Amino acid sequence: MKFTNPKLVINGISTEMDERILRRHFSAYGEVKHVVVYVKKAIAFVTFVDPSKAQISLQQQHIILGRKLNNQVEVRPAKPTVEIGKRKIFVGGLPRSITDEEFKGYFEKFGSIVDAVVIHDKETKRSRGFGFVTYEAEESANLVLRTNFHLLNNKRVEVKKVTPRQEMVPTGFGFPPYYYDPYYQTYFYVVWVPIPGFY
Repeated sequence: MKFTNPKLVINGISTEMDERILRRHFSAYGEVKHVVVYVKKAIAFVTFVDPSKAQISLQQQHIILGRKLNNQVEVRPAKPTVEIGKRKIFVGGLPRSITDEEFKGYFEKFGSIVDAVVIHDKETKRSRGFGFVTYEAEESANLVLRTNFHLLNNKRVEVKKVTPRQEMVPTGFGFPPYYYDPYYQTYFYVVWVPIPGFY
């Protein structure tokens, strides 16, 4: 099968690995279209002009600034942004005490999960009462969405489809609230209005 994904994601980069250093390193395998680095997230994205060059780089052992990436830093194909919204759902009204394991444990009953995350406040580290689940298959997400509300840790939570920014059509009030996912390197929108007394 022909390799068609030109983008790589590098997880766990050090603060010294900036855009210039990563571009210089990966250019040894082919022409690099662009490099995006998120220092605070310790994550970077490298996109090649030719997808086959990305495949070649994945087969190599990478050492940057004396650091062996295959051991300490993960290099893998980036998840494509196309059709992610069809597999990604928003979950609102979560119990404040819920753990990531409990959150993932409930939703993985509907199918294999790529990612499941409860959003926490950066300062207090407490749950903000909502999270996101991305499935490997669209059918799994649709199965969850058959019911608007689910019972999680004895509390009713609401599920909604999440839409990538490029698929949104702004209204006279602008775009609805969004969530930026650094893994997929895109924005997701969801219209969610908490019901007083319900959450």
